[in-house]
Amino acid sequence: MHVLVASTGNPVLETALLDSGHQVSLLVPTRQVDARRADTPRATTVLGIDRWHDPASVDQVLATIPGGVFDRVATIDEQAVVTCARLREHLNLPGLGVQAALAHTDKHVAKTALEAAGVPVARHRVVRHGRQVAAVAEEFGWPVVVKPARAAGTVSTTVVNSRTDLDELLTSGFFNKTVDDPTGRFGAGEFLVPLHQAKGGFLVEEFLAPEQEWFCDLYLHEGEVVAAFPGRYSAPLLATLGGDHHVSLVPASHPDAVEVIKLAAQACRVLGSDTGVVHCEVMLTERGWVFGEAGHRPGGGGITALYAHQHGVDVPSVLAQFAVGERPDIPMEPDAGVLSHLWLCPPAGVVTHVADPEQLRGLPGVVEVDLHLRTGEPVPTGFGTMSLAGHITFASATLETASFDAARLQHTLALRVATRAAGPVEGCVR
Repeated sequence: MHVLVASTGNPVLETALLDSGHQVSLLVPTRQVDARRADTPRATTVLGIDRWHDPASVDQVLATIPGGVFDRVATIDEQAVVTCARLREHLNLPGLGVQAALAHTDKHVAKTALEAAGVPVARHRVVRHGRQVAAVAEEFGWPVVVKPARAAGTVSTTVVNSRTDLDELLTSGFFNKTVDDPTGRFGAGEFLVPLHQAKGGFLVEEFLAPEQEWFCDLYLHEGEVVAAFPGRYSAPLLATLGGDHHVSLVPASHPDAVEVIKLAAQACRVLGSDTGVVHCEVMLTERGWVFGEAGHRPGGGGITALYAHQHGVDVPSVLAQFAVGERPDIPMEPDAGVLSHLWLCPPAGVVTHVADPEQLRGLPGVVEVDLHLRTGEPVPTGFGTMSLAGHITFASATLETASFDAARLQHTLALRVATRAAGPVEGCVR
């Protein structure tokens, strides 16, 4: 098959398709065209797009594509999900349509559909200016969560605790802040747009104060669950911003994981997830299980690497099969145990001390050490929940002991960073 792959820098899908013998063309941000032609010589052609969510940009792409050239359009990049759906509908190709694509990328669209179907979600309102947040908070009760309708990695997301807190955010320019992108992958999308410039406004949600936050990658073929990989964050994501955290993959038989999979599958049916990988987030609150969000792409934060290791899943091959409409055979190990990534998120500054990676590799349970921290060098800049400082993968006896194991690793790491404002600090929890 000839597959048009929309990509902003992660070459996993196009490489897997090419390795499987398929013909591949790429659709990338215009400024990446020359570089992608050079680094993907096996691609039939490389097309450029100025803005992923701009209808005029999509029309320009369509004007260059003759009918009947492509058999499929695919992506694992959240920025390009809606664009691919528009291309499919115009070219009359199978796969996720525009309505379902919007439900997987726009939190307002998703929560409205889920609430109507009886799936428990946080109440929310769409506003266009920070001054409108207080009225919603008075309706829901303080605190509330402010977030973009379309984004990833908790970019431009915060908890607003009170009117005083809101006033401080307004004064500081939070709602007009442009987010830096050290990866260079998000300039053609909407993730870096300040809240006050977001088309259609942004969200104010009730703050549910989750006791736990879980994730689940569902592998679906024509709506049928082929495999499910659940796990738990060490703490709710909003509580981990700016500090170390870990994500733990657990067996699907874990009692809480059973509930997470059940709710995630119900939400995917409502959203029309169809074929592919859907990354879901689910919270355990005082109201019970509440569905958070769903993205039509594999989970980030090393989640795919965890289940690739635990279950022997060849993730790139599976993604390629989904892209051409095939039903993959995905291995599941029922007693795989608990495997975690400890993500290192130091504050900005210069590293003054860090343990030798070999010392960490010698510890019981450690599977992999990938550090990008060097004494005397600046801490790599991250993006939202995306850390570029490195991670440590480790196995634990149970989900409950994973936190103790993570703390032991942090102690051995002995990371110290000299910040501009406060001098050396231990670890990186802020």
